Amino acid sequence: MKEKLIEILSIQSSSYEQFRMFAYIIRKVKEAGCSYYVNDGNIYATKGHSDYYPCVVAHMDTVHSIVEDLTVLEVDEMLFGFNKVKMEQAGIGGDDKVGVFVALQCLEDVDNIKVAFFRDEEVGCHGSYGADVNFFSDCRFVLQCDRRGYGDFVTNASGTELSSKDFQDAVYPILKDYEYKFTSGMMTDVMALKEIGIDCSMANISCSYYNPHMSNEYVDYVGVQLVTNMVLEIIYNCQDVYYHKAEHVGYNWRATGPQVSDKDFWGNSYKDKFDVTSEEWCEDCGNMSKDLTYVKEYNIMACYRCYQAYRVEGLLS
Repeated sequence: MKEKLIEILSIQSSSYEQFRMFAYIIRKVKEAGCSYYVNDGNIYATKGHSDYYPCVVAHMDTVHSIVEDLTVLEVDEMLFGFNKVKMEQAGIGGDDKVGVFVALQCLEDVDNIKVAFFRDEEVGCHGSYGADVNFFSDCRFVLQCDRRGYGDFVTNASGTELSSKDFQDAVYPILKDYEYKFTSGMMTDVMALKEIGIDCSMANISCSYYNPHMSNEYVDYVGVQLVTNMVLEIIYNCQDVYYHKAEHVGYNWRATGPQVSDKDFWGNSYKDKFDVTSEEWCEDCGNMSKDLTYVKEYNIMACYRCYQAYRVEGLLS
């Protein structure tokens, strides 16, 4: 299992330049004997036959630039990237190569399952906002492993509710066994999928990469093992179809309630997201702002409120 993870972490895959990861995933999908197709740069694969499938998704790109050499090194079960040419640590891209690993491991272990791999998440979820909605019409739920650290099971992403109470009740005993908790988080592919109208429960899950988007990023192999096992338990034990229709309430995950605004940023249509420039909306909470600050540690534009929250929580260098 570790060898597979290291193999994936060794593949360099930057936004707009993820062809290496794309080709690797296609090979693995073929080896698993799946039916698959590619649409708008996204990969959709189905294994087995079922009325309704569990689904796991991931994104193929990272924020890190392609370097001349990327070698994965290990110290005490911690994996990190090293550039031997420059003799310095390099971003390993656990965000979201770990998610790719978990999705492919589930594809290998589960008889009936769907997986999808999206392009260019790090630059605005371009792949998932253009996803093939029909692919998800027979999914019981959709899981994504695209969050730093360990222990978070995200049910609200930048104000968009991701899952139903029935789904949360069903997964709770499993989460408790693995010391996970329900929480809110930031924009990622499952949020985009909810915004374009996919009506099943979803979640984004911490998967044991740390210091994302930074050169000193690392991956905890033991934590990756645990989250992979947890995702598999959810797939095996949650057999119902967990319907859920998204509602965006303009909620800032760092605050205690809805933001004060003349109207919802989304304007009741996900298309409005593309009608503004990246300088006009916060890439953390998703709300409109005229006062944005570049957060280099996470390569995002954040409003004053979110930037201060990063600073207070000690997340800035």
